[in-house]
Amino acid sequence: MNQRSPWNNVIIGNRYQLISLLGQGGMSRVYLAKDRKLIGKRWAVKEVDCSLSDSASFMEEAEMLAKLGHAQLPQLVDYFITEQGKGYLVMDYIEGPTLQDLFEKKARHLTVDLIVHIALQLLDIFHYLHTFQPRPIIYRDLKPANVMLNTHNQVRLIDFGVARQFKQGQASDTMQMGTVGFAAPEQYVGGQTDARTDLYTLGSMLYYLLSGGQYAYLNVKPLEQLRDGIPEQLRSTVNLLLQESPQHRCQTALEVKQRLQLLDPHPLFHDISTSRQSSHTASSHVSDQLIIIGGLFAGVGSTFTAISLARIFHALSIPHALVEQPTIEPDLYMLLYGDQHAPSSYSFLSEHMHDPSQAITPTWKNGFTTWVPIPPDGYQGSWQTADAFKLLHLVKKPIVLWDISTDWEHPAVQELCYRADRILVVVDASPGKCNRPSSRRHLEQLMSYQNRGQNVHVIVNGTVPSQFKKEWHEAWPSAPLCTIPELPRSEVLQANWKGDCIQDRPPYLHAIFKAFYPILGEIVPNELLMKWGKPYKKSLLNWFNRHV
Repeated sequence: MNQRSPWNNVIIGNRYQLISLLGQGGMSRVYLAKDRKLIGKRWAVKEVDCSLSDSASFMEEAEMLAKLGHAQLPQLVDYFITEQGKGYLVMDYIEGPTLQDLFEKKARHLTVDLIVHIALQLLDIFHYLHTFQPRPIIYRDLKPANVMLNTHNQVRLIDFGVARQFKQGQASDTMQMGTVGFAAPEQYVGGQTDARTDLYTLGSMLYYLLSGGQYAYLNVKPLEQLRDGIPEQLRSTVNLLLQESPQHRCQTALEVKQRLQLLDPHPLFHDISTSRQSSHTASSHVSDQLIIIGGLFAGVGSTFTAISLARIFHALSIPHALVEQPTIEPDLYMLLYGDQHAPSSYSFLSEHMHDPSQAITPTWKNGFTTWVPIPPDGYQGSWQTADAFKLLHLVKKPIVLWDISTDWEHPAVQELCYRADRILVVVDASPGKCNRPSSRRHLEQLMSYQNRGQNVHVIVNGTVPSQFKKEWHEAWPSAPLCTIPELPRSEVLQANWKGDCIQDRPPYLHAIFKAFYPILGEIVPNELLMKWGKPYKKSLLNWFNRHV
């Protein structure tokens, strides 16, 4: 007879109902829970026994997680300590195996390509943590069991129970914590841990994965004696990371990444975290640009186009912002699941325009992308042209993507279009919609911008049926600059429900990147695109003359 688990259907925080046990360690348990308020939503709930000595460390972990804003790190949505002394962290539920699970399933043999691909993503995450302000965060417990993978081999780093904020000048840590087999030497002898400690743990994990499960601290054999076909660059990097003295190791995550990135079979696909150091090189080659993105008619996909461009710029390490025009119907905040993914106490920049006394809270960043949505209930103030330029000044990014939907006729939008470096108009192959009175008015406006010398480009969202392609293209003086491929609707909806950008998934990012090559060649210097091929440029369109 099955015995009922003591936690089964227990409700905590008057909201979260525990369903199953996902995992446990010596200090905590992680449960799957369903939300009784948001029906259908599931969360991962970490339970910690908080004695008088443990409550402070629990609160430190919770407050640290609340500050983080990276797509590959846990998104904390709630935390509390009960009267019974139990601490709970409520986080995104991430479906998928851990790296340890995959390693065991594959009989402890993963391909070198996959191992390098995972390592580069972890280095991006470490760079984000190690350059976090006001103080760097040291993770300290990297191991395969703390790395989760989705179906596209994208990494999520979990369990920040032993992470700490680095304190300059401190001789040693308050507590030496880590996992035996992966921890760095300084974690055993009472030394100060820093970014180089995390790099050592990465070296330990790489040795473990490449050797079929052997621990570096127990085995003195070099990797070439344990496995054939490991590139010398990878072997030498692992050896550097495993140096006992921190000053003899690689010193930063970027340094390690530079050594490994040429080995990555998918250089465009791994996420790159926000950093002043890494972004400086890319942004210094990109001139400041304002790019207006709008649809010729409603529902054509201007926001999808804007997000797609944003995630391409993210992959290219170019800092940028995506601004949602305050006068349009709100969409971006909901698409990104802002209630979960926006920083704690996030306030909208458009609201600051309406009420200057309102304090500006930390920006909402996802890698190199800064999201600037409007409130989900819409902007309630009166939006003036001066407000648009104030907002543009506040954003301060090399590239600003401004999604206007179909609000071409708003005075502030018209003024932005006059000042814009590029105007992208999104259309699809619906002949009736192109001939609507509003569409024809928008065309007249766009033609006036082009006649003034503005760079106006047409982007087609979706393919044109082959039997109508010739007739449809002949309606334009020249072919549209880009055609966005159709993505599986079920995959798009699934990503939307999770608050994810489907554009971040490797196969779709690759397809969208190829589709946007012509416009990228107009925006990004060739040297930034050379590793993916020579950008293709087309002349500006002089389109729909016969209909205007």
